[in-house]
Amino acid sequence: MNYIEITAAVPTAEAEHASEILRAHTGLDVSIVVPFTQADLESDAVLSTGGTALVRAYVADDDAGRQLAASAHDAFTRAGLSAGTTQRPVAEEDWAESWKEFFHVEHFGEHIVVVPSWRAYDAKPDDVVLTLDPGMAFGTGQHETTRMCLEALERAVRPGMRVVDVGCGSGILAIAAAKLGAHEVYAADVDPNCVRVTRENAAANAVTTVVRAEVGSAGDAWPFDVSAVGFDVVVANIIARVIIELAQPLVAALAPAGRLIVSGVIGEREQETCDALARAGARVESVRAMGDWRCIEAVRA
Repeated sequence: MNYIEITAAVPTAEAEHASEILRAHTGLDVSIVVPFTQADLESDAVLSTGGTALVRAYVADDDAGRQLAASAHDAFTRAGLSAGTTQRPVAEEDWAESWKEFFHVEHFGEHIVVVPSWRAYDAKPDDVVLTLDPGMAFGTGQHETTRMCLEALERAVRPGMRVVDVGCGSGILAIAAAKLGAHEVYAADVDPNCVRVTRENAAANAVTTVVRAEVGSAGDAWPFDVSAVGFDVVVANIIARVIIELAQPLVAALAPAGRLIVSGVIGEREQETCDALARAGARVESVRAMGDWRCIEAVRA
Protein backbone atom coordinates (compact mmCIF):
# COMPACT_ATOMS: atom_id res chain seq x y z
CA MET A 1 0.00 0.00 0.00
CA ASN A 2 1.10 3.58 -0.71
CA TYR A 3 0.48 6.51 1.59
CA ILE A 4 0.13 10.28 1.59
CA GLU A 5 2.37 12.04 4.07
CA ILE A 6 0.70 15.19 5.40
CA THR A 7 3.13 17.63 7.02
CA ALA A 8 2.33 20.93 8.69
CA ALA A 9 5.34 23.14 9.41
CA VAL A 10 4.13 25.43 12.18
CA PRO A 11 5.58 27.61 14.96
CA THR A 12 6.50 25.35 17.87
CA ALA A 13 3.91 27.06 20.05
CA GLU A 14 1.21 25.95 17.58
CA ALA A 15 2.34 22.33 17.32
CA GLU A 16 -0.21 20.88 19.74
CA HIS A 17 -3.02 22.84 18.07
CA ALA A 18 -1.93 21.60 14.65
CA SER A 19 -1.71 18.02 15.89
CA GLU A 20 -5.25 18.21 17.25
CA ILE A 21 -6.49 19.44 13.87
CA LEU A 22 -4.66 16.71 11.99
CA ARG A 23 -5.78 13.99 14.38
CA ALA A 24 -9.41 15.16 14.23
CA HIS A 25 -9.50 15.10 10.43
CA THR A 26 -7.59 11.86 9.82
CA GLY A 27 -8.44 9.82 12.91
CA LEU A 28 -4.82 8.66 12.94
CA ASP A 29 -1.81 8.92 15.21
CA VAL A 30 0.18 12.10 14.69
CA SER A 31 3.90 12.73 15.21
CA ILE A 32 5.42 16.04 16.29
CA VAL A 33 9.07 16.83 15.56
CA VAL A 34 10.16 19.76 17.73
CA PRO A 35 13.51 21.56 17.27
CA PHE A 36 15.93 21.19 20.16
CA THR A 37 19.38 22.22 21.29
CA GLN A 38 22.02 20.10 23.02
CA ALA A 39 25.03 21.65 24.71
CA ASP A 40 27.19 18.57 24.16
CA LEU A 41 26.97 14.86 23.42
CA GLU A 42 25.99 14.02 27.00
CA SER A 43 23.62 16.83 27.83
CA ASP A 44 19.87 16.37 27.81
CA ALA A 45 18.10 17.82 24.81
CA VAL A 46 16.34 21.12 25.47
CA LEU A 47 13.24 21.69 23.38
CA SER A 48 13.20 25.01 21.56
CA THR A 49 10.21 27.25 22.21
CA GLY A 50 10.96 29.11 19.00
CA GLY A 51 11.56 27.78 15.53
CA THR A 52 9.38 25.48 13.48
CA ALA A 53 7.86 22.15 14.45
CA LEU A 54 6.80 19.48 11.97
CA VAL A 55 3.43 17.81 12.56
CA ARG A 56 2.85 14.68 10.46
CA ALA A 57 0.30 11.98 9.74
CA TYR A 58 -0.03 9.32 7.06
CA VAL A 59 -3.23 8.38 5.23
CA ALA A 60 -3.79 5.73 2.59
CA ASP A 61 -3.18 6.91 -0.98
CA ASP A 62 -6.70 6.11 -2.17
CA ASP A 63 -9.93 8.05 -2.64
CA ALA A 64 -10.80 7.96 1.07
CA GLY A 65 -7.28 8.98 2.08
CA ARG A 66 -7.17 11.85 -0.38
CA GLN A 67 -10.48 13.11 1.00
CA LEU A 68 -9.03 13.01 4.53
CA ALA A 69 -5.94 14.89 3.37
CA ALA A 70 -8.07 17.56 1.66
CA SER A 71 -10.24 17.89 4.76
CA ALA A 72 -7.14 18.35 6.94
CA HIS A 73 -5.76 21.01 4.57
CA ASP A 74 -9.07 22.92 4.66
CA ALA A 75 -9.02 22.79 8.46
CA PHE A 76 -5.46 24.13 8.53
CA THR A 77 -6.53 26.95 6.19
CA ARG A 78 -9.40 27.92 8.49
CA ALA A 79 -6.98 27.92 11.42
CA GLY A 80 -4.49 30.09 9.53
CA LEU A 81 -1.88 27.32 9.46
CA SER A 82 -2.00 26.26 5.81
CA ALA A 83 1.04 28.17 4.58
CA GLY A 84 3.45 25.46 5.71
CA THR A 85 1.27 22.45 4.86
CA THR A 86 2.54 19.95 2.30
CA GLN A 87 1.52 16.55 1.01
CA ARG A 88 3.59 13.94 -0.76
CA PRO A 89 3.11 10.30 -1.80
CA VAL A 90 5.17 7.75 0.09
CA ALA A 91 5.54 4.08 -0.87
CA GLU A 92 5.17 1.75 2.11
CA GLU A 93 8.58 0.23 1.56
CA ASP A 94 10.17 3.69 1.57
CA TRP A 95 9.48 4.32 5.27
CA ALA A 96 8.98 0.78 6.55
CA GLU A 97 12.06 -0.86 5.04
CA SER A 98 14.51 1.66 3.60
CA TRP A 99 16.26 2.24 6.95
CA LYS A 100 17.57 -1.31 6.69
CA GLU A 101 19.81 -0.29 3.80
CA PHE A 102 22.06 1.53 6.27
CA PHE A 103 22.89 -1.65 8.21
CA HIS A 104 25.41 -4.11 6.79
CA VAL A 105 27.42 -7.09 8.00
CA GLU A 106 30.10 -5.76 10.36
CA HIS A 107 33.29 -7.41 11.66
CA PHE A 108 34.74 -6.66 15.10
CA GLY A 109 38.03 -7.75 16.59
CA GLU A 110 39.29 -11.10 15.36
CA HIS A 111 36.10 -13.16 15.31
CA ILE A 112 32.87 -11.26 16.05
CA VAL A 113 30.53 -10.72 13.11
CA VAL A 114 27.25 -8.82 13.51
CA VAL A 115 24.73 -9.78 10.83
CA PRO A 116 21.45 -7.83 10.47
CA SER A 117 18.59 -10.32 10.56
CA TRP A 118 17.52 -9.44 7.00
CA ARG A 119 20.95 -10.09 5.44
CA ALA A 120 22.63 -13.35 4.45
CA TYR A 121 26.15 -14.21 5.58
CA ASP A 122 28.32 -17.25 4.88
CA ALA A 123 30.04 -17.76 8.23
CA LYS A 124 33.63 -18.96 8.50
CA PRO A 125 34.49 -21.72 10.98
CA ASP A 126 35.97 -19.39 13.61
CA ASP A 127 33.37 -16.61 13.30
CA VAL A 128 31.31 -15.64 16.33
CA VAL A 129 28.11 -14.60 14.56
CA LEU A 130 25.47 -12.38 16.14
CA THR A 131 22.17 -12.10 14.29
CA LEU A 132 20.70 -8.74 15.20
CA ASP A 133 17.51 -6.76 14.65
CA PRO A 134 17.94 -3.46 16.53
CA GLY A 135 14.28 -2.48 16.28
CA MET A 136 13.90 0.76 18.27
CA ALA A 137 16.81 -0.01 20.61
CA PHE A 138 20.37 1.35 20.53
CA GLY A 139 23.15 -1.01 19.55
CA THR A 140 24.01 -2.20 16.05
CA GLY A 141 27.79 -2.09 16.20
CA GLN A 142 28.03 0.94 13.96
CA HIS A 143 28.61 3.37 16.83
CA GLU A 144 32.17 3.75 18.07
CA THR A 145 31.23 2.96 21.68
CA THR A 146 29.55 -0.33 20.73
CA ARG A 147 32.50 -1.31 18.55
CA MET A 148 34.99 -0.68 21.35
CA CYS A 149 32.89 -2.62 23.87
CA LEU A 150 32.53 -5.60 21.52
CA GLU A 151 36.26 -5.73 20.95
CA ALA A 152 36.92 -5.42 24.70
CA LEU A 153 34.48 -8.25 25.41
CA GLU A 154 36.22 -10.48 22.86
CA ARG A 155 39.46 -10.01 24.80
CA ALA A 156 37.88 -10.41 28.23
CA VAL A 157 35.21 -13.11 28.08
CA ARG A 158 36.16 -16.74 28.57
CA PRO A 159 33.97 -19.86 28.72
CA GLY A 160 32.13 -20.25 32.00
CA MET A 161 32.24 -16.58 33.01
CA ARG A 162 29.38 -14.59 34.51
CA VAL A 163 28.69 -11.26 32.76
CA VAL A 164 26.26 -8.39 33.33
CA ASP A 165 25.36 -5.75 30.74
CA VAL A 166 23.95 -2.52 32.20
CA GLY A 167 21.99 -0.47 29.65
CA CYS A 168 21.64 -3.40 27.26
CA GLY A 169 19.80 -1.60 24.42
CA SER A 170 19.44 -4.11 21.58
CA GLY A 171 21.23 -6.78 23.62
CA ILE A 172 24.24 -6.81 21.30
CA LEU A 173 26.82 -6.87 24.11
CA ALA A 174 24.98 -9.40 26.25
CA ILE A 175 24.51 -11.72 23.27
CA ALA A 176 28.16 -11.30 22.26
CA ALA A 177 29.21 -12.34 25.77
CA ALA A 178 27.01 -15.43 25.52
CA LYS A 179 28.35 -16.32 22.07
CA LEU A 180 31.90 -15.91 23.41
CA GLY A 181 31.19 -18.60 25.99
CA ALA A 182 29.86 -16.85 29.09
CA HIS A 183 27.86 -19.27 31.23
CA GLU A 184 25.46 -16.66 32.64
CA VAL A 185 24.68 -13.24 31.19
CA TYR A 186 22.40 -10.76 32.87
CA ALA A 187 21.14 -7.72 30.94
CA ALA A 188 19.33 -4.69 32.34
CA ASP A 189 17.84 -1.57 30.83
CA VAL A 190 15.50 1.10 32.19
CA ASP A 191 13.56 1.02 28.89
CA PRO A 192 11.11 -1.92 28.67
CA ASN A 193 11.30 -1.75 24.88
CA CYS A 194 15.04 -2.43 25.04
CA VAL A 195 14.45 -5.42 27.30
CA ARG A 196 11.89 -6.77 24.84
CA VAL A 197 14.28 -6.33 21.89
CA THR A 198 17.12 -7.95 23.85
CA ARG A 199 14.95 -10.98 24.59
CA GLU A 200 13.91 -11.24 20.94
CA ASN A 201 17.51 -11.00 19.75
CA ALA A 202 18.60 -13.55 22.36
CA ALA A 203 15.97 -15.92 21.00
CA ALA A 204 17.14 -15.32 17.42
CA ASN A 205 20.67 -16.25 18.52
CA ALA A 206 19.56 -19.31 20.51
CA VAL A 207 21.01 -17.99 23.79
CA THR A 208 17.84 -17.58 25.85
CA THR A 209 19.11 -20.13 28.35
CA VAL A 210 22.16 -17.94 28.95
CA VAL A 211 20.91 -14.35 28.60
CA ARG A 212 18.40 -13.06 31.12
CA ALA A 213 17.07 -9.54 30.43
CA GLU A 214 15.08 -7.50 32.95
CA VAL A 215 13.97 -3.89 33.41
CA GLY A 216 16.29 -2.11 35.82
CA SER A 217 19.77 -0.70 36.35
CA ALA A 218 22.68 -0.93 38.77
CA GLY A 219 22.55 -0.17 42.48
CA ASP A 220 19.13 0.07 44.09
CA ALA A 221 17.59 -0.72 40.70
CA TRP A 222 19.32 -4.08 40.15
CA PRO A 223 16.57 -6.39 38.83
CA PHE A 224 18.43 -9.51 39.96
CA ASP A 225 20.54 -10.57 42.93
CA VAL A 226 24.16 -9.57 42.42
CA SER A 227 25.29 -10.07 46.00
CA ALA A 228 25.87 -13.83 46.12
CA VAL A 229 28.65 -14.23 43.52
CA GLY A 230 30.44 -11.39 41.76
CA PHE A 231 30.55 -11.04 37.99
CA ASP A 232 33.70 -11.75 36.02
CA VAL A 233 32.84 -8.96 33.58
CA VAL A 234 30.56 -5.93 33.94
CA VAL A 235 29.93 -3.88 30.80
CA ALA A 236 28.06 -0.59 30.63
CA ASN A 237 27.82 1.34 27.37
CA ILE A 238 25.85 4.36 28.58
CA ILE A 239 27.13 7.90 29.26
CA ALA A 240 29.74 9.33 31.62
CA ARG A 241 27.23 11.04 33.91
CA VAL A 242 25.44 7.77 34.62
CA ILE A 243 28.67 5.76 34.88
CA ILE A 244 29.95 8.23 37.47
CA GLU A 245 26.70 8.00 39.42
CA LEU A 246 26.74 4.20 39.31
CA ALA A 247 30.49 3.69 39.75
CA GLN A 248 30.20 2.17 43.22
CA PRO A 249 27.54 -0.48 42.42
CA LEU A 250 29.18 -1.30 39.08
CA VAL A 251 32.51 -2.00 40.77
CA ALA A 252 30.83 -3.74 43.73
CA ALA A 253 29.16 -6.18 41.32
CA LEU A 254 32.58 -7.45 40.18
CA ALA A 255 34.21 -10.58 41.53
CA PRO A 256 37.73 -10.09 42.90
CA ALA A 257 39.93 -9.11 39.94
CA GLY A 258 36.78 -8.88 37.78
CA ARG A 259 36.88 -6.58 34.75
CA LEU A 260 34.74 -3.48 34.19
CA ILE A 261 34.23 -2.20 30.64
CA VAL A 262 32.51 1.18 30.31
CA SER A 263 31.92 3.38 27.29
CA GLY A 264 29.71 6.20 26.12
CA VAL A 265 32.26 8.52 27.72
CA ILE A 266 33.17 11.66 25.78
CA GLY A 267 36.79 12.75 25.82
CA GLU A 268 36.43 15.73 28.14
CA ARG A 269 34.90 13.50 30.84
CA GLU A 270 37.49 10.73 30.62
CA GLN A 271 39.48 11.78 33.69
CA GLU A 272 36.37 12.47 35.75
CA THR A 273 35.08 8.99 34.94
CA CYS A 274 38.41 7.33 35.73
CA ASP A 275 38.54 9.17 39.06
CA ALA A 276 35.04 7.98 39.97
CA LEU A 277 35.96 4.37 39.19
CA ALA A 278 39.12 4.67 41.29
CA ARG A 279 37.14 6.01 44.25
CA ALA A 280 34.77 3.08 43.88
CA GLY A 281 37.64 0.60 44.20
CA ALA A 282 38.68 -0.12 40.63
CA ARG A 283 42.09 0.22 39.00
CA VAL A 284 41.94 1.68 35.50
CA GLU A 285 44.06 -0.43 33.15
CA SER A 286 43.40 1.11 29.75
CA VAL A 287 41.54 3.83 27.90
CA ARG A 288 40.81 3.48 24.20
CA ALA A 289 39.67 6.35 22.00
CA MET A 290 37.59 6.43 18.83
CA GLY A 291 36.77 9.95 17.73
CA ASP A 292 35.21 11.82 20.65
CA TRP A 293 34.42 8.62 22.54
CA ARG A 294 36.33 6.61 25.13
CA CYS A 295 36.17 3.02 26.33
CA ILE A 296 37.64 2.49 29.79
CA GLU A 297 38.69 -0.89 31.17
CA ALA A 298 39.31 -1.33 34.88
CA VAL A 299 39.70 -4.21 37.32
CA ARG A 300 38.45 -4.50 40.87
CA ALA A 301 41.37 -3.71 43.15
